[in-house]
Amino acid sequence: MTAQTPSKTPSGAATAGAGASRSPLDWLVLAALVIAWGSGFAGLKIAVHDIAPAWNTVIRLWVATALLWALCAARGETLPALMSAGTRRPAPVWLWYAALGLVGLSLPFFLFAYSAGGLPSAVNAICNGSSPLFTALLSHLLLPGEKLSLRRAAGVGLGFVGLVVLVGPRMAQGGTVEVLALSAALTGGLLYAASNIITGKAPRVGALAGALMMCLLGAVFATLLALLTTPVPQAVPPLPALVAVVALGVFSTALGSVGYVWLVQRRGPVFMSMSIYLAPLWATGLGVLLLGERPGWTAFAALALVLAGVGLTTWRGVRT
Repeated sequence: MTAQTPSKTPSGAATAGAGASRSPLDWLVLAALVIAWGSGFAGLKIAVHDIAPAWNTVIRLWVATALLWALCAARGETLPALMSAGTRRPAPVWLWYAALGLVGLSLPFFLFAYSAGGLPSAVNAICNGSSPLFTALLSHLLLPGEKLSLRRAAGVGLGFVGLVVLVGPRMAQGGTVEVLALSAALTGGLLYAASNIITGKAPRVGALAGALMMCLLGAVFATLLALLTTPVPQAVPPLPALVAVVALGVFSTALGSVGYVWLVQRRGPVFMSMSIYLAPLWATGLGVLLLGERPGWTAFAALALVLAGVGLTTWRGVRT
């Protein structure tokens, strides 16, 4: 899973872990998440060269589903009942997680896979890193208790200035492919924000079970979308693309979501927010070193502005 705002967990779990004692393991998990999520954009760039975005999403989500199912079985965790007791209607918890699987996984995964075909991985990562800004704005508009303070409003404004610096010149000078790719990436960030709002309202289940439900239902939606829109691949993809998409499913999606939940529950959202700053930096470095990308000064300026805006928006201070 790509990085989202640290204010909510995928399972709706409490985030009261900020007072937990510091441990080197916390930093190791944070570093692993930054590497997994930041590397995901280079992986997308490699995978979509030979695997269509729709099927890229399908493979990624089914790989994550299989791994999470195995982890749940190993830990003895079970999923909630599919049907409400005494009725033939789906249990509400499954409807909530169906919405999360669609809005938080299958649709944004498809959009970021699509945008990877027309954008440098660094630009894709910066657009993804804007999701906390969209979350703060949607929370202000939709949730009565989440109105923006002056500081957070300034952060949202600064972050969107960064997006204008990033997107404006590319929209003006780029061709249709790049304009569509930018639009897809920004829409993906907006969908991640919407999924954070949904997560805050969803019934709470275990971390592994919640991640599994999201991936399973997201995989079903992604498969239906792919069958309706994209021809079924007639041959096995080349090994580099296949390795890249499987790695996305294992590390960025399955293990990334489990590590995310574990770290937010243990250390709280402020500690977790460092991944939002570091993942785009890691993605930019990989794009330059491994893919030969040259983002240009506007991308670096936009990255600085967006991360500064995210910092103002998400930082709530820490009591020691």
